[in-house]
Amino acid sequence: MFTISSLLILFILTFKLLSSYIKTIRTGDPNETNLTYWMFSYDFKSQNKKEWVPEDKKLLKRKRARNFLVFLLYIIAFSIFLLLNSFTAHLLDVIVNPEFSYPV
Repeated sequence: MFTISSLLILFILTFKLLSSYIKTIRTGDPNETNLTYWMFSYDFKSQNKKEWVPEDKKLLKRKRARNFLVFLLYIIAFSIFLLLNSFTAHLLDVIVNPEFSYPV
């Protein structure tokens, strides 16, 4: 239970730090705001619907890096969900069976 608790705290802190970092970096996309930090760059609708214009290579590189960070944010959020479920199961087991047993 100690391992799960420490991993849960570590992942929550990492999630907070990563989300604040993603909020501060800017790729140059005009659709980016502090409220849309969790979205991938290809989730934004294009303003130019008539003609497709290729984007700058540096902008694409920054967007790919930001998309990777958002993907890591999703992985961490899913891991927090799993760890929180495991922590709750361990806690309920301790409440139901109060006798001491070595962790497996």
